[in-house]
Amino acid sequence: MKERGLEVQTGWGLNPKSLGFSTNELQEILDLETNQVSRGVIPSGLNRSYGDSSLNSGGYRFHSDIYKEIEIDPESGIANCGSGVSIRELEYEANLKGFLPHVVPGTSFVTLGGAFASDIHGKSQQTDGNFSDHVLGIALIDRYGVEKKYSPESEEFKATAGGMGLTGFISKLQIQLKKIETSIIFQEEIRVKNLSKMFSVLEELETSYPYTVAWIDLSGSYCGRGLVGAGRFASKSEVEKLKISKYRFNKDSRTFSIPFLGRRNYMKNPTVRLFNEFWFRKPLKSGIVSFSKFMHPLDSVGNWNKIYGKTGFIQYQFVVPEERQECIYEILAALKRRKITSFLTVLKKFGRNGSGYLSFPMPGWTLAMDFAADSKNLAEVIRVIDNLVVNSGGRIYLTKDSTSNPNLIKETYKDLEKWKSIKKKMDPTNFWQSDQSRRLELC
Repeated sequence: MKERGLEVQTGWGLNPKSLGFSTNELQEILDLETNQVSRGVIPSGLNRSYGDSSLNSGGYRFHSDIYKEIEIDPESGIANCGSGVSIRELEYEANLKGFLPHVVPGTSFVTLGGAFASDIHGKSQQTDGNFSDHVLGIALIDRYGVEKKYSPESEEFKATAGGMGLTGFISKLQIQLKKIETSIIFQEEIRVKNLSKMFSVLEELETSYPYTVAWIDLSGSYCGRGLVGAGRFASKSEVEKLKISKYRFNKDSRTFSIPFLGRRNYMKNPTVRLFNEFWFRKPLKSGIVSFSKFMHPLDSVGNWNKIYGKTGFIQYQFVVPEERQECIYEILAALKRRKITSFLTVLKKFGRNGSGYLSFPMPGWTLAMDFAADSKNLAEVIRVIDNLVVNSGGRIYLTKDSTSNPNLIKETYKDLEKWKSIKKKMDPTNFWQSDQSRRLELC
């Protein structure tokens, strides 16, 4: 085996950090001896999970970047892909044949393997469900290099969807794409003054638009004011009437990068409040926009996570049942009392449960927040939010988590024990593990 040195590992939040090994050579990890795998191996894609789910202190990360094949049937829209293909690459190839994925996240820089392991959701969760709902089959490589195929009806498929890479390495996926008339989105944006109005506008827009999401100003009065955005595919006649040239999809990942600004955290309270005031009052969007710009608004800035400085940030996302939406008012009040702000706060309504045993979505309201990791009183307020979410019958999103504890996960993921039993059957030596899996006692 090649001699490898320890490397610093972080998630997209740049917090926490760990020291581990890294490789993209399958045979290398299969050749690991017993004394070398006490810390195991975790599959890794483009490193866009926020916390420690793709970190492995003292162990290995296995990168999927050589699994890049894409074949799309132009009639059925069925795509056979390697797990290292990104959402961006799939969108590009699919659009050439008149299709697009049913479910995409807020960034296109996510691999298909990572999308399935997180069972990601998008702006159309209430109608399209989760990523795994459109996957027709997967191939999984186990600790001994044996590739096995699983269908959506199998318990192994359901354990791997949302299973955070802990059941094996996803090597291939078969995905059903959506036939589209155009790849252009008609969008609408509405400004609202409080959280109550935001809830009602989101529900109203869902009757006409499949894609809905809201941004909340989480600073100042914490009243829940913000912008509600909605979108639908524009028809061919609408596009022709407006004489719009076809928007291009970019296959590569070239983006604008923020210049080096030192290691300071620029997301302090006054800065966030100023930005939120500007964003709330900016001109409303209405009309035609490209699919990529609507679905992945932050992708134009490749390293936006670095504005939080050397300590990084904590992403926290939860969902609570629809009838317990008062929980969100209580969380905003708790943040206001402790003067903790969030640069990017997103509210969305879920309509369906995920199909995986550890899938995050459930019918209700989900809120995603990011906090500077060096915020004063942050640990205290996160524990307060944890309790509010648990008492409301909700759960937190493992892909963004770096702060939860085993009891919280056990209480909120009702199929956890079932998942653990399948994990043990699929991976009896606990070869696949991560910092998160050890922290949360998932295996």
